[in-house]
Amino acid sequence: MTPLRVSVVAALVSLALFFVVLELIRRRSLRERYALLWLLTAAVMLVLSLWRSGLDTLAGLAGIAYAPSMLFAVGAVFVVVVLLHYSTVISRLSDENAILAQRLALLEAQRRGGGRAGRAVLEPLDAEGREPRARGVAVQELGARGADPQPVARAAGGQLDRH
Repeated sequence: MTPLRVSVVAALVSLALFFVVLELIRRRSLRERYALLWLLTAAVMLVLSLWRSGLDTLAGLAGIAYAPSMLFAVGAVFVVVVLLHYSTVISRLSDENAILAQRLALLEAQRRGGGRAGRAVLEPLDAEGREPRARGVAVQELGARGADPQPVARAAGGQLDRH
């Protein structure tokens, strides 16, 4: 059976996490859609810390001899899920940032060239859905129209030089 002291401390820590996340939402430091995973983590940890026999049962099923260690295992799994979620968000935002930088560079090139660059079409991703296509489409189109294609590559921080 899980010691009462461990259950109380785990419950207090879970409640603290829950209230910290709510406070971050209230201050608008954390958006609601990103806070859901943290709130779910705090809720599951709270339930497991208060439901001592359930924690013992889950620990037994997982082959963990010391039941409170199951709290750490569940917490670690939730942290990995949160990190994976944030990694996908960061990857998407990075791609969108590169596309926006390319479009800004095209607008600047058009403005400097008096509209000579025409309307270059940016296709956000290649056929496999991995790489921005501005290097292959917009830069070539700018070069064909006599405009300087270098601002596009510079604006993306060199990310487009991978082709």
